[in-house]
Amino acid sequence: ARDPRWGRVEETFGEDPYLVSQMGVAAVKGFQGDASFSDKNRVIATLKHFAAHGQPESGQNCAPVNVSERVLRETFLMPFKEAIDEAGVISLMPSYNEIDGVPSHANQWLMRDVLRGEWGFKGFTVSDYYAIWELYERADTHGHFVAEDRKKAAELAIKAGVNIEFPEPDCYLNIVELVDDGRIEESMLDELIEPMLYWKFKMGLFEDPYLDPNEAERLNGCDENRKIALRAAQEVITLLKNRNNILPLNKKKIKHVAVI
Repeated sequence: ARDPRWGRVEETFGEDPYLVSQMGVAAVKGFQGDASFSDKNRVIATLKHFAAHGQPESGQNCAPVNVSERVLRETFLMPFKEAIDEAGVISLMPSYNEIDGVPSHANQWLMRDVLRGEWGFKGFTVSDYYAIWELYERADTHGHFVAEDRKKAAELAIKAGVNIEFPEPDCYLNIVELVDDGRIEESMLDELIEPMLYWKFKMGLFEDPYLDPNEAERLNGCDENRKIALRAAQEVITLLKNRNNILPLNKKKIKHVAVI
């Protein structure tokens, strides 16, 4: 989070790249464990949003981000790389915004050259909510206008390496036609599908895709977890010393207050 006007600041771990990276690594390890998924007690973690979503122009959620490559790498990419290197995160979500005029869901440099090429990421990416459609125009919100239709939007996203479209099939419904037209190679689809199938098999989802509802009911909001949550909340409480009895403020003497 690098622009306090951004409406999603509360979703983040803060503005410091090192702090964010350490909390991100810990969260991924908590979700995934050792990623063996042998006890059916873990889930796949997804990092979001890749990348630089936290400094949009004017703080608007889907606005462009204008930063140098150095700032991009040292501030915004660093926590993602740490979560990949140190925690082995399996899934990642591209961001709504553009970087240097290129939307993340169509950014081959970001998604292929850096993420997979430089960093060796072997997991899969999931699109943000209708973000592939927005490469064209999503009239009720916005559009990047780098595609003339949903079919072209799907082509751009596939070539950029977006493995699956969320929240439902939309632009990727054109995949068969894109292959038939020779605009994408079937091998590209094999490359995108392989890691998703691998991790589904690894998690045992083909043998048993369902949770035990009774066990979920037992764990969710149980007394033990509530005690941990209460302790965590208590331990982050910060007490401030009322030096020189500055409080309560005397509104007759103080005309202006800066909240920092």
